[in-house]
Amino acid sequence: MDIKGIVSSYAGRNERGQIEIDLKGLAADKNFREQAIKAVVKEVQEKDACVLIPAFRRDNTYLSRLINELALTLQVKTLVTGDVKNLKRLRSRPTSIMLLKQSFRTGKELQEQIDEIKAMGCTVNVFCLLAHSLAKLQGFGYQNDVEIKALVAVDEIPYI
Repeated sequence: MDIKGIVSSYAGRNERGQIEIDLKGLAADKNFREQAIKAVVKEVQEKDACVLIPAFRRDNTYLSRLINELALTLQVKTLVTGDVKNLKRLRSRPTSIMLLKQSFRTGKELQEQIDEIKAMGCTVNVFCLLAHSLAKLQGFGYQNDVEIKALVAVDEIPYI
């Protein structure tokens, strides 16, 4: 099954009719993780970037399996998780950072993270596993002068 098909199997509508994705179930899906890892590794190799996964916190374990499997690929030179400030702990600061986001809805928190990274003198690009709206994602990238991509745009997947 392709990645859009996998994501659509975890999609549903809430009481307001909005599309929601069961992230916990999706993160547990082995096929999704395998395809997501391949896509992330491809992006990292093209960018030769340090990967920052800010979603990995003690209170958010949905991506923990994906993070562990990504780290075990040995194809990511530097993997940092948690707060953007953790980049300062690296012995040699990378010049290029790839922010790996679980999802993109409005970009409020992402905006703050991008600003922090740019303030460190690094270039930043963003790779989201899911984007709720491709148009909003592209608009955000344009407004913030940052390259941003999504593995799957929720508004482009078929629903049953």
